[in-house]
Amino acid sequence: MTNRRQDILDAALPIFVEKGYIGTTIADIRKASGATTGSIYHFFSGKPGLAIALWKDANALWISRAEARRQSRTPKEMVTTTVRGLMEWATANRNLFLFFEELRIRAHSDPELRPILDEIIHTHEAAAEIYRVWVAQGQVRDIEWPIASALIVGPAYDYLRKCGHMSDHSVAIDMLVENAWNSVIRDTN
Repeated sequence: MTNRRQDILDAALPIFVEKGYIGTTIADIRKASGATTGSIYHFFSGKPGLAIALWKDANALWISRAEARRQSRTPKEMVTTTVRGLMEWATANRNLFLFFEELRIRAHSDPELRPILDEIIHTHEAAAEIYRVWVAQGQVRDIEWPIASALIVGPAYDYLRKCGHMSDHSVAIDMLVENAWNSVIRDTN
């Protein structure tokens, strides 16, 4: 027995990547998935619901990649596995990453995508609190979380937007993971 919900998601992703969120219609998804319009609305309550489901799946995949590599919860381990998880997930799932990125940006201006923005805000608030604890422990640089976050994942995001033509990402992943930690580790000199 097939999983109709997953079939719809699998059919929708390449269309969203090709046409973008705005350019994709429910008719496009219906045609590609073979599902009825009623089935799509039953599972997702429309295009925003479908996009949010894809975004949440993508986010969960990134987190699971990071958690699978994590041996401890030290600042270094948390930073490096987060970046490595992002890099490995995104290079293995390029289309999903590209759509994830479009939605991450669009969520700031599209009220229908508010659940994505709420999750982003919640994640950043939790990460900021963890970072403040690390600062208080003297383990990382005393810089505001938006700066630390940009230093940790910003270079990885930039690389991932530009690396579509590359097939081997191993050197880049290792360098960006090392750079992420080195950018926030407290200077002990």
